[in-house]
Amino acid sequence: MILTMDNVREVFLSELPEVRKWAESTFGPDYDLDEEASESYLLFEDVVKKLLFKLLEDGTAENLLTSLFRFFERMAISSDGDVVDLLGIAILEPLVFRQESVREAWKHIGPKTRELIIAEAQHHGRLDSLPPGVQTSLHEH
Repeated sequence: MILTMDNVREVFLSELPEVRKWAESTFGPDYDLDEEASESYLLFEDVVKKLLFKLLEDGTAENLLTSLFRFFERMAISSDGDVVDLLGIAILEPLVFRQESVREAWKHIGPKTRELIIAEAQHHGRLDSLPPGVQTSLHEH
C-alpha cells in the first residue's frame, strides 16, 4: 500500500499493533486512536519518537526496531511529500541530535532513510552524529 498523509497513521497502527498500547498509555483512555485520523504528527512525535529512543537506549526489542525502520523506509520513499516531511520532522531531525541513538539505529536503517538522515545531519551541522565510516565517506566526496 502506498503511504499518503491520509493513511499513514492507520497503516502504521495496523502494521505495528504493538505500538497501539504505547499510544493508548500516552494519550489516555479518552483518546480514540481510530477516530483521530488527522493526528499523524501527534502519534509520531509523542509516541513513535519516544518509543524509538527508548528501544535504542535499552538495546532491546530488535524485532520491533527493525519493523519501525522498515516502516520509516516506506515513509521515506513515499511519493507524498507530506509523509516524507512527517518522517523528517517527527523522527529523523530529533534523531540526528542523539549520536548514540543514530549509531545504534544505523544497522536497521534503509537506504532512502539513510540519505534523509545524512541530509538532516548536514543541515543541522551534526555530521559527527553519524557513524564514523559514514562521516569519512562524506568527507571524501
